[in-house]
Amino acid sequence: MGSKKIVCIWTANTDWEPSTLRDVMSAEYSRDGDFLGSEFSKAFSLGFVDDDTVEADKIEPTNSLIDAIDGCSYDLDIASDMKNKKTPLTDAPIDTIVAIYDYSFSGTPQNTKIRNNLFTYRGSFEYQH
Repeated sequence: MGSKKIVCIWTANTDWEPSTLRDVMSAEYSRDGDFLGSEFSKAFSLGFVDDDTVEADKIEPTNSLIDAIDGCSYDLDIASDMKNKKTPLTDAPIDTIVAIYDYSFSGTPQNTKIRNNLFTYRGSFEYQH
């Protein structure tokens, strides 16, 4: 039996091309190899985030977080936790999802703009690893 892990999820409605999302999520490093962050990690003051634990994707527009995570790693476990937590529909359609696995986020700030698009922290959810 695997151990329970946490994934933090953010959403937005960006109308971006996938390449723009990749740019926003790409971490920069100093000449010495120190992590400087990505536009996304800086916007939410995340500190170091291992690129291997991040999934960011353009999706078909939806108001359902459960539909939004379809195709993400551990989507069935995450969807089950969302159902248990009675996760509400989003107020507006979303077409961009960011999931960071094995990361603990305080939820502050809840929302922030990146390239004039509002990103919203939707919460942390459990999955089995």
